[in-house]
Amino acid sequence: MLAYRTMWSAIMASLLLLLAASSAAPADALSAPAAGLGADHGLSKRSLFDPSCSGVFDRQLLRRLRRVCDDCFNVFREPNVAIDCRENCYNNEVFRQCMAYVVPANLHDEHRQAVQMVGK
Repeated sequence: MLAYRTMWSAIMASLLLLLAASSAAPADALSAPAAGLGADHGLSKRSLFDPSCSGVFDRQLLRRLRRVCDDCFNVFREPNVAIDCRENCYNNEVFRQCMAYVVPANLHDEHRQAVQMVGK
């Protein structure tokens, strides 16, 4: 019984040391994927999307608009389509052409309203 208690105490002490060491680690050591982005890039919720989108931050709307550009890129396989489609927070001619090509006509107004909401 004494051996069991000694072993249990050693395991618990090891776990506490491990926990203390991980909480004392520097913040940039814990966020290794973000380290490759550069020191001047802060990761906020909005920074994951186009910074020109200064209107309503709605993940669902932004995801829907991004999907139009992604689908358009998958159809045409032109790198400029992927980049230009997102310019000016989706308020551009390339996005409108992509929308006309990949979005059913009955959803065009819904997408136009989404562009207005996120781009204000």
